[in-house]
Amino acid sequence: MATIDDVAKLAGVSKGTVSSVFSKKRPISQPVTDRVLSVAKELGYFPNHIARSLAIKKTMIVGLKMPISKAGNLSQFEIQMLNGVIKECTKHGYRILLDTLPEHDDLTQFSSDPVDGVIMLNPRKHDQRIERYEQMRIPLVLVGRPDPLDSSISYVDNDNEQLAYEVGNYLLTQGHRSILFLNASSDMTVSVDRVNGLKRAFDVQGTPFHNAKVMNFDRKHHATPTEYGYISMMQSHQKIPFTAVVADTDRVALGILRATRELGMEVPRDLSIVALSNDVRLAEEMTPKLTSVELSAEMLGAEAGRILIQKMIDPQTVEQCIVDAQLIYRESCRTL
Repeated sequence: MATIDDVAKLAGVSKGTVSSVFSKKRPISQPVTDRVLSVAKELGYFPNHIARSLAIKKTMIVGLKMPISKAGNLSQFEIQMLNGVIKECTKHGYRILLDTLPEHDDLTQFSSDPVDGVIMLNPRKHDQRIERYEQMRIPLVLVGRPDPLDSSISYVDNDNEQLAYEVGNYLLTQGHRSILFLNASSDMTVSVDRVNGLKRAFDVQGTPFHNAKVMNFDRKHHATPTEYGYISMMQSHQKIPFTAVVADTDRVALGILRATRELGMEVPRDLSIVALSNDVRLAEEMTPKLTSVELSAEMLGAEAGRILIQKMIDPQTVEQCIVDAQLIYRESCRTL
């Protein structure tokens, strides 16, 4: 079996150069890269990732903790997030280990995978996982703010309070005074921030906040976000007089639209809808086209990857980054 020494000797380069060609740890000129790869192919050489990890005391793997719905399908937001993480980390020779288990619901599923660092989505209030990674001395970057806020924890996020304020203010200025808010899980920090933002919009407009009805996604009772939107709408439409719905995601909005069709309601004539995420293809194909918020998921993922790379180089690195979000006006809202 060919070794790295054999490749280096035949290619006329050092073992370090051969290693860098495969790991991309440092830039190697294209002619040298091509020569090394050609020799490796000729000799049938393949880098031994396990041996290399033992030698450099690194796995060159980044863990991405991204729990998904019970249906097992990635949303467009999650796909874009993953793309951002992959693009940034692979530039530095890191593989991505995707972990979709909902360990926040069952701490016995907490995994200590062989990774050099972790990016974790959707932190909870008083999230025990953060402390566990600190105890294990594994560099961690959150996508979403920690609770309580901690200046020593690195994270990337949108300004979720501000975007909820902007959505609430938009609907209120259109004349809507009673709004149903199908929020994320109640223990997520993003859920808390969005309620605070919506409440601020009501306060600024001088409208009592009890005119807003807030509901929360529950993994135990809702198999998918779409089911959550459908069931919540069907259960609420006769009990609560509302003229607008703010949906946690575009998938929740799909469930709302299904319910409106069964109830004989027309959007936006009878009900205005805004989604707090933006799958462009889905939003444009809906009838009517869905007003939604662009969260820049790929940028969130790329920024998380960038910060983690720096943190793995220097564990003292701390950065907290806010990525802009933008309300995209389409056809699913009207002025009363």
